Amino acid sequence: MNLRLRPNEPNVISEPMEGELVVINLETGCYYSLNESAATIWQQLAAGLTSAEIAKQVFDGTGYNPEDLFCKVDSFCQYLMDEQLMVASNEDSNKVAAPPLGLSFIKPIIEKFADMQDMLLLDPIHEVNDKGWPNEAK
Repeated sequence: MNLRLRPNEPNVISEPMEGELVVINLETGCYYSLNESAATIWQQLAAGLTSAEIAKQVFDGTGYNPEDLFCKVDSFCQYLMDEQLMVASNEDSNKVAAPPLGLSFIKPIIEKFADMQDMLLLDPIHEVNDKGWPNEAK
């Protein structure tokens, strides 16, 4: 596959934190921790690169079989879509050159956490209407 995705904003937010990327799906209340390779893929997708461009540009020269790289990146992208963290996109205007990771490539890993799901879903921001919070949603 050759997927072009973008973050599912405004339902999904992300923030770099201590060597990882934390992504929160405000609709489901789940949050995710992405390792370095997964965070790089996320950032490059958000910048407009396709999954194939990421596999070639970012991870080229790692010593891995190119087809294996494409499969790993595509599999990760499919998971992002399944979890509704990213959605299909036609836009490619923000493309930026990605620094190659070289030998530091490791399999992209994303961990899902639902332990704060109830608290995130209770957040009053989910009850905001056009008038804003603290007005009651109608």
